[in-house]
Amino acid sequence: MRIGIGAVIIADLLIRMSDLSAHYTNDGIWPTHLIHTFGWRTGFWSLHELSGSFAWTLFLFCIHFVFAVSFLLGYKTKISTLIVWLLYISLHNRNLYVQQSGDDLLRLTLFWGLFLPWNAYYSIDSKHFYYEPKQRHFANLGYMLLIASVYFFTVNLKYSTEWRGEGTAIYYALSLDQLRLHPVGDWLYAHPGLMHVLTHVFYYVEFLIPVLILWPAKKGYLRFLAFILIMFLHTGIGLTLYVGLFFVINMVTAIGLIPEVMMDKLENKIKLLRYISRDAILRTTSRRPKKKINLRVLGNSVCVISIVICLIINLASLRWFSYELKKDLMIPVNAVRLDQYWGMFSPSVLKRDGWFVYHGLDSIGRQWDLRLNQPYVDYKKPESVVGMYTSDRWRKLAENMQRESQTFLRPLYCRYVIKKWNREHPEKKIATLNLKYMQKENLPGYKTEPVQEILYSVCDGR
Repeated sequence: MRIGIGAVIIADLLIRMSDLSAHYTNDGIWPTHLIHTFGWRTGFWSLHELSGSFAWTLFLFCIHFVFAVSFLLGYKTKISTLIVWLLYISLHNRNLYVQQSGDDLLRLTLFWGLFLPWNAYYSIDSKHFYYEPKQRHFANLGYMLLIASVYFFTVNLKYSTEWRGEGTAIYYALSLDQLRLHPVGDWLYAHPGLMHVLTHVFYYVEFLIPVLILWPAKKGYLRFLAFILIMFLHTGIGLTLYVGLFFVINMVTAIGLIPEVMMDKLENKIKLLRYISRDAILRTTSRRPKKKINLRVLGNSVCVISIVICLIINLASLRWFSYELKKDLMIPVNAVRLDQYWGMFSPSVLKRDGWFVYHGLDSIGRQWDLRLNQPYVDYKKPESVVGMYTSDRWRKLAENMQRESQTFLRPLYCRYVIKKWNREHPEKKIATLNLKYMQKENLPGYKTEPVQEILYSVCDGR
């Protein structure tokens, strides 16, 4: 699990670095002076907000990348886990509007990893271990509750008839041109009967996974079945919907569910794995360090408190649970970002969809299409709407801009687009940009309401 998570972190950082200036500097859509204005909660903090310069942001990304590699290799694993986790808290707080649920899962798994013995095997650190590492039962429980919570609470939040009655949730999800992938997504979208069946399968699999994870079983075969179901579920999501690293994060964070007996069988077949993971430990089991009882008690105490807090936060998202943590108590919770909400496609699936039109005007009023770089502004739907987004971060930002509660993002995005255009096209500078969104509402039976032309923002190039 550590190796898989390390690989995902490196991939995530590389993807984010491709839009480093746009998403994390003052030249982008979210300058530092606005960070505390929208979405910020008491207790949040961010090293990334200390400066909005490209150099400072790149410096933090480089540090993050170095410790991510150290984490993957299992070198000084505990320290690497701590620093990677802290830098992720800082990075996520820097721009809340390009985040998705997979980021929360990754960050929370790193938190529980501080207490898990994932430095003991397949790592450089394992060559220096002098004893067989002991499992921390409360840390294990916290990790398993995290994975189980993702599916238990998302399925309980899916109370719309699209999930529990009509069986149309997957149809509506694949109706979103900004999400549906070619070719598997397009193929599935053409089979309404199959989508109906898979909606119910998807729902009940999500219901079954937490039961299998938490059901007491000595050898852990039920957890392994939960792992297989998670692989099945998220492979389907990854093949049909454009969700970035979301499906990969869910898959790699579930690897810890594989029981030890299964890993033993794998190592017996692949001798190199056994040498890398265990031989260095077994050769030196006679050299045992002194027990650090105080640290163990402290670690267990933190785990128990964190488990209770996470359960209350998750239960508070349900309609029948009325208790919430007090504001003062939420300050330290926000500081370590234990906050979570597993409402993926809940309670119903988004039905609003559309595409952007960048209608530019130069200083004498001549129009220009900034998306297609042509003198005629094309309002027709692109052949591939999902292809308009270079990464899922941009798609998530576009999704957030559709929300009535986050219209403040629209002028910020508009100004970023026109400034970027004028910087890259000095021979064709634009004086005014009309940022428009061609919005459609998806209806049953492959129908939509008439496309509406919505003016998101008008901005100039100053």
